[in-house]
Amino acid sequence: MAIVFIAVLLGGIFLLDRSNRQARDTIRKHHLQDIEDALYLARNLNGTFPPYDQPHWCGRLNAPANAEVKQQVEQALRQKIEKYSNPEKPFPTDPLRSENSTQILTTRYSPQPNNDYFYWKRSPAVFELYSILEADRNGNRTTENCPTDPNLQYDYGLNSALRENV
Repeated sequence: MAIVFIAVLLGGIFLLDRSNRQARDTIRKHHLQDIEDALYLARNLNGTFPPYDQPHWCGRLNAPANAEVKQQVEQALRQKIEKYSNPEKPFPTDPLRSENSTQILTTRYSPQPNNDYFYWKRSPAVFELYSILEADRNGNRTTENCPTDPNLQYDYGLNSALRENV
C-alpha cells in the first residue's frame, strides 16, 4: 500500500511540474505576441523597427547593455497594449527571471543564467523574436550570427516576414 501511495505521489508531482512548465511557456508566448504588436506600432510610427538608427540589430531585450532598444520597444508597448499602459506593469520578462522568482532559466541548450527574450532586427522591415521554452524544447533557433550576443539556442519564435504574409 505504501508503494502505491508513493507512486501516486511522485506521479502527481511530475504532472504538476509539467503543468507549471507549460503554463510558463504559455506566458512566454503571450509576452512575445505583446512585444510583436508593439514592434509593429513602432514601425508604423517611425518607418522602421527599433532601434530606429540602425538597419540591423540583435540582442536580449532585458540585458542592461540594450536599455536604449528596450526603451524604444517599451514606449510602443505601453502605447499599443492596454495592460501595459499602467507604468507599474513591468516590461515582459521570462517568468523564471521575474523579480518574484528566485529561479533562473537554464536549459541543456544554453547554460548561461541570463537568458531572456531575444529580439533580432534582420532589416528595417523584418524582425524575429525568440524564447526558450521549458516543456517543448527543440533548440530550432540559434543566435550564432548575432555579433553582439552569445550563441544561444531558442525553442520558439515569431518571424515578421512569415506572419505578415499569412
